Amino acid sequence: MGMLGLARIMSMKRRRRRRIQADGSSALDMGRKDSRSRSGSAKRRGPHLTLDRLPQIIALLPMQDAARAACASLELLQSWRHYPELKFSAKTLAMDGQHNCIQGQMDSYIKRIDIALQNCTGGWVKRFRFELQFFHELSAHHINHWLDAAIPGIEELTLELPRDDKMKYKFPCKLLFEKGCSIQSLCLYSCAFHPDQGACSFRNLKRVYFSLVHITTEELWIFLYNSLSLEHLELGFCHKIACLKIPCTLQLHNFLRVRRCNMLQIIVSDAPNLSTFHYEGPLIQLSLGDSLQLKHVNISIYPWFNLFEYARKQLPTVAPNVETLFLMSANEAGIFYPLIFQPHGRFLHLKYLELVIVGPRNYGFGYQYTYLVTFLKASPVLETFILHVEESAKEPYPLVINPKYLKNHLLPEHCHQSIKHVTVTGFCHTQELVELIFYILENATSLQCLTLDNRIRGFEKDLVACITQDAGTCDYQEWWKNFGAKETILHFFRRESYPKSYWDAYCSYVAIRKYIIGRVPSSVELKIYQLCLLMKLYPVFQR
Repeated sequence: MGMLGLARIMSMKRRRRRRIQADGSSALDMGRKDSRSRSGSAKRRGPHLTLDRLPQIIALLPMQDAARAACASLELLQSWRHYPELKFSAKTLAMDGQHNCIQGQMDSYIKRIDIALQNCTGGWVKRFRFELQFFHELSAHHINHWLDAAIPGIEELTLELPRDDKMKYKFPCKLLFEKGCSIQSLCLYSCAFHPDQGACSFRNLKRVYFSLVHITTEELWIFLYNSLSLEHLELGFCHKIACLKIPCTLQLHNFLRVRRCNMLQIIVSDAPNLSTFHYEGPLIQLSLGDSLQLKHVNISIYPWFNLFEYARKQLPTVAPNVETLFLMSANEAGIFYPLIFQPHGRFLHLKYLELVIVGPRNYGFGYQYTYLVTFLKASPVLETFILHVEESAKEPYPLVINPKYLKNHLLPEHCHQSIKHVTVTGFCHTQELVELIFYILENATSLQCLTLDNRIRGFEKDLVACITQDAGTCDYQEWWKNFGAKETILHFFRRESYPKSYWDAYCSYVAIRKYIIGRVPSSVELKIYQLCLLMKLYPVFQR
């Protein structure tokens, strides 16, 4: 039920009260009517909404809609005062689109926050969000005062401060383990977090997210060791952490994400129920204990490294029961096991594999796509395989592939009975990639759908606009309707200034038409995503 529905119901209630008063009806007269009349009247009155249900419904609305609904009636205004979330940001403080607090206005905004916190009585607010990145040089005194007023009784707390804050506000950790603290979710941005070495217990914390937080390796260990209820942990841009160690006492911990912590050298997790692991940053040592419950792994390597080789060698032992695997890397050299050699490490439970190759890459990998077959051979129950290629390799490729060099039996035959869905985005007209598609079509006996996508954002409009500019016309839509002459298009593509990716997209479409479509079995659904212009360019070049 949205804000309009609430306003409609409250309006109906007011009209009903006015009708009763106009008729001079009393509660006694209403009670003397027969049951049939009462039931018929109740049906005509429409839905009945008791006042004690309004706060529950208002709590389900977004904050902006709930605030607007409060202007409709006194009942809704009272329910708004029980709204469970309070957010302080540039938008909610009515800064009129400003991203920074103008000098001289800080006192006004501070006063607004003070008044709002004073009106939050009764313990109704469960979620506080202080998004104060626009408050430069905000004193720690005001932040401490707001936290003291907000923390008792709340379940979720978000504190975001300016990134260029040289003082680095120190979050008062004692507030989290004092009597009466019930915080279950804590999100801190751009501040310092230094738990004491003495007795402390963050017994209620279940979700923690630290971004740009100053915390050392030892302090993080103290914090985790005393957070026995922790389930979800995310660390981002925390550059003072050299070693992340999760103790075995965290029996409920199941989600770990680490992003761009530059000084981090090793991750050691002894949490027995870790099921999801996300990592983004340079390649480091990973030790995830027994990892029997680890089912979802997402690794993105920056700076670029030969991640795929590492994954083939190490991940089968690091995460033996992984079911979903996402790997993103660049500069892949393609140094895998020989195709005739079957590696010992296998992904016996892997069902979903997604590989992303981002540019720029070195020249070598352009001829190594077929080595991705080692992933397929090591995954006996794999059902979905997705390959993203951001840009084609740097070497120039011919418009079409010479059939004499397409080796149908280059790859050893291996029956893949579980693969059902294969997707290649950024498909490029390289011989190795076409051979990889051949291998999948011939060996994936249960294949249901093959998707090839070579679209480029902005390709169609930019390309047609450039061609029409050469032709001396300003209306490219008219040119598109009549479709210009072959020589005009050829002249455009002969120029050295046109973007290479435009030509690659067309050549990829030619490769799909000439070499892949005819090999797809009738039982396999083939989905080809390309620009409409390519389908018109193809017959022009074949004339």
